[in-house]
Amino acid sequence: MELRPYQQEVAKAIFDSILQGKGLTFSVEIARQGGKNELSAHIEVLLLTMYIAKGGTSIKCSPTFKPQTLISMNRLKDRLDDFGYEGIWQAEYGYIMRLGAARQVFLSADESSNVVGHTSDILLEVDESQDINQDKYSKEFRPMA
Repeated sequence: MELRPYQQEVAKAIFDSILQGKGLTFSVEIARQGGKNELSAHIEVLLLTMYIAKGGTSIKCSPTFKPQTLISMNRLKDRLDDFGYEGIWQAEYGYIMRLGAARQVFLSADESSNVVGHTSDILLEVDESQDINQDKYSKEFRPMA
């Protein structure tokens, strides 16, 4: 699946920040059914591919594990398969997808979730950030990046 021009524009800005070590923060708002989650999955596949040998970790958090995190994980699995990685990527611990030495970690940002100990050296994604408790984000997720 090819990204639409407005999705490509966002992806280019994100990759520029990552590759240039800028560490920028982006807020992406796309109309309902406009492909925000598809864009996210494409970015995740490309990052896993780019860091397959070097290694690294990206983290994506969502307000809930069920259904939001599970939907994101399934979408990434489908895209990895679509891009020819079927049988190559591996799932770990039920919430991590690994391609070579690169990992995509999926976490719940529910107030009762325990996320301490994870670190992200590639990308920290926050899905539906308006629904995530700001204290939870500031204390537990922001230090990961």
